Order: sequence, then structure tokens, then C-alpha cells
Amino acid sequence: MNSQMTSTTKEFESLKSSIQYQGRKAARAKSEHRRKEILDAALRIVAREGIRGVKHRAVAKEANVPLASTTYYFKDIEELISDAFMLFAEKSLQVLDLFYGELHGLLANYDIKEIQRDAEVRDRFITGLVDMGAGYIKAQVKFRKQDLLAEMAFLLEAVRDERLKPLARDYRGIWYSRLTEFLILTNTPAPKEDAMLIISAVQGLLYEGIINDGEIDDMKIKSILRRAIHILMQP
Repeated sequence: MNSQMTSTTKEFESLKSSIQYQGRKAARAKSEHRRKEILDAALRIVAREGIRGVKHRAVAKEANVPLASTTYYFKDIEELISDAFMLFAEKSLQVLDLFYGELHGLLANYDIKEIQRDAEVRDRFITGLVDMGAGYIKAQVKFRKQDLLAEMAFLLEAVRDERLKPLARDYRGIWYSRLTEFLILTNTPAPKEDAMLIISAVQGLLYEGIINDGEIDDMKIKSILRRAIHILMQP
């Protein structure tokens, strides 16, 4: 268990170390604020129009800054797109930390051996996981739709762009490794495979929520999550 968790920690650090901005560094707080405005504007365009919509002129207009500002901080569109992905990954890392902090907080209230031998305790634990997972999915679709769309666009672009592939691999890998770490603690029989199954189900529900313009069937989400988790946690 310890070796697997150490591996997870290394993957997490790998993702953080992969977040290396390529554009011109800002020397002053005001300049850094403008640079961040430009990247945020690029992310909004990515979510709305896809990667191909990111042009210097379009980003400058979206950010309400002079065109010269975008070319000052980013020498070309590829560098601007790459740094926008960096900012996106950095924000997502913060969301990831919060969510898994909540998961581990829930787990701390239970004894793993008791979960395994007592069906009633196990059902309460599963209900807690289901409620937490459903809340996460609904919050993502309602409040982070733009980020989900940007994620889809960036990962698709990484298939074509060799420079984005390392970060994309680390970004996706950390989601799997963090869930794998949690499942190891709960003693599921095949944590790596189980993590892939759960994340695939969650991603499907997230995309369905986007397609349905944020309309999500709460009972459907909980039913799917409960079924998946119940199967994984059978003693």
C-alpha cells in the first residue's frame, strides 16, 4: 500500500512540476494581473469556440486589452494556448485537492474493517460516497461548465500537439491516481481498475449534464454511483 501511495504522491508532484508557463514573465503585480486576464480570456474562448478560436486579436478583445499586450506576453498562439492549458490545470488541481480532502474526511469517520464486516455500516458509508459524488457532479455542471468544455477542448488538442501531451498525460493520470489511492485505503480488490470504472462513469454523467444544458436527474446520478460503488465494495 505504501509504495502505491508514494507513487501517487510522485504523480501529483509531477503534475505540479509540469505546470511551467512559457510566456513572458511579469515583473510587477499589475503586469501579472494583465497576463492572467489574457489567459482567462483565452480559456473563455476555448470553452466557447474551441482551441481554433484562440487568436491574438480575439483574445485581446475578450480580455479588453490592447492587441500589443497579447503579443508582448506570448510570442505566438501556440505559447498562448499552452499557458492557458497550464492555468486550467492549475485551477483544476485546486478543485481536485478540495474534493479528495472531503473524501478522506468522510473515510476518517469509519473503521475499514467494520465497513467490510457490517452491511449496515457499509451501506451508510456508500450512501455518504454517493451523496458526495452526486454533489460534485451537479456542482461541476452548474458552476464549472466552462471548465469542463475547456478540458474537452484541451485534451482533444493534446492528441494533435506534442507539446501539450506531457501535461495532458499528467493531468489525466493524477485524477486516476488520487482515486486509486482512496480505493486502496478502502481495500477494494482492484483499485486501479475500479478507479477507471468510476471515473468513466462520472465523466459520462458530466458530459450528459453538459449536453442537457445543466439538467441532471439527481436520482439517476445517485442510482448509477450507488450501483458502481456497491459492486466495488462487496466483501
